[in-house]
Amino acid sequence: MESKVLIIEDNTAKLERLKCFCEKQYPGIQITERPSYISAQREVVQNGNAYDLILLDVSMTNYDTSEEENGGQPKPLAGMSILRFMLLAKIVTPVIVVTMYENFVDGVKIKQLDRNFKTQYPDIYEGYVYYSHKNNDWKKSLKNLMDNVL
Repeated sequence: MESKVLIIEDNTAKLERLKCFCEKQYPGIQITERPSYISAQREVVQNGNAYDLILLDVSMTNYDTSEEENGGQPKPLAGMSILRFMLLAKIVTPVIVVTMYENFVDGVKIKQLDRNFKTQYPDIYEGYVYYSHKNNDWKKSLKNLMDNVL
């Protein structure tokens, strides 16, 4: 059976590397991508429970970028808003956070978010992966978390 994964990510290079990783590790995987908070929230509302897994960025732009649209204002904790929304909407798809940042707005750190997410979203939050363009350490962490879900 093919796994269905939703990747919510606004950084094009990171998105491509995540897709390549998933396709290599899980042949036949079906990937849907959403590059902004608004398009991701819409997708989660309409199809959230149809996915086997969601890979979620923490900070992203409000809107999809295009030739006419620059993405609007950055939303530093968009991923947290999506998790909160999933809880309220009773969407129970497992989520793995994949972030390039250790620090967010107001001095919030990823380790603090991790503790908060484990407490607030214990039925859907699987953990986080610290992604880096410079090395591939993230791949082992992501594979371990994904293997627990898929």
